[in-house]
Amino acid sequence: MSTSSDPAPVTIVGAGALGTALARALTATGHPVEAVLSRTATSAQALAETVGAPVAASSEEALPASVRLVWICVPDDAIASVAAALAEVNHPWPDTIVAHTSGAQTAAALAPLAERGAATMSFHPLQTFTEDTAPDAFEGTVIGLEGDNRAVAAGEVWAQSLGARPVQLTPEAKTLYHAAAALASNGLVALLAVVEEIFAASGSETDASDLGLDAVEPLLRQTFQNVQRSHAEGALTGPVARGDEETVQSHLEALTAETPHLVPLYTALSTELVRVAVRGGHLNATQAEALLATLREAADADANGDTSPTPLH
Repeated sequence: MSTSSDPAPVTIVGAGALGTALARALTATGHPVEAVLSRTATSAQALAETVGAPVAASSEEALPASVRLVWICVPDDAIASVAAALAEVNHPWPDTIVAHTSGAQTAAALAPLAERGAATMSFHPLQTFTEDTAPDAFEGTVIGLEGDNRAVAAGEVWAQSLGARPVQLTPEAKTLYHAAAALASNGLVALLAVVEEIFAASGSETDASDLGLDAVEPLLRQTFQNVQRSHAEGALTGPVARGDEETVQSHLEALTAETPHLVPLYTALSTELVRVAVRGGHLNATQAEALLATLREAADADANGDTSPTPLH
């Protein structure tokens, strides 16, 4: 096993955003990247030049014999075929650790390599990457590790050498872990897109740049700080936490009039807010049921094509 004090050469398979970020981070922390293998020779060569890797190729056959750690940073649906192709290479696999970086797939996706004796694992950074991501992006990032005990033990060392925080996962936990990660990142992107859409639908005469994501950035920062300090239940504020049924109803009426396709999203999120509010002691059972009844009525009206929720008064 390699450590940060005894760096051994590694190979990166895949020169996309994550492969690029990982290669740059490894190089910055003193781990030599011996080879970059990619679907196209051009992308392999570009990344190899960036990190000083002497080998760049589009074929798994170019895997250097000296490499003892292979990172497969390719799309989920390509992992199995890459693993199968690598398994055909004459390489000291029993002395080699192979990791893929998928959050959804388990180490089982590397079965052809495990059959050749390689120690396999999934090594998933709980982070979002672009090809311009700075090498220090791994610092403080959770790395989800799952797979062969020998590989996971090495993965912990490698994660720590990158300044990341390793967390061991079971194969059974990976799907839910990845679902949570997807909601935290991609779900937030979708929610912010909805926020922009509702702002745009508000009919404000101000420029869109003055009433968009810039407007909610301080709110987002403070909300996240509150959640960090008090968890979700303690940080919850707003009309649902106050049991303000009239305000929730007014939201529903405005959305129905201007953006009716967003009513199901609002009712679903607000229903979950009621659950959080009850757990946090913000609402009693009577208040919670009143809010849920209002949300159910709106959801039923939307499902039946009735876009005119019944006013409270």
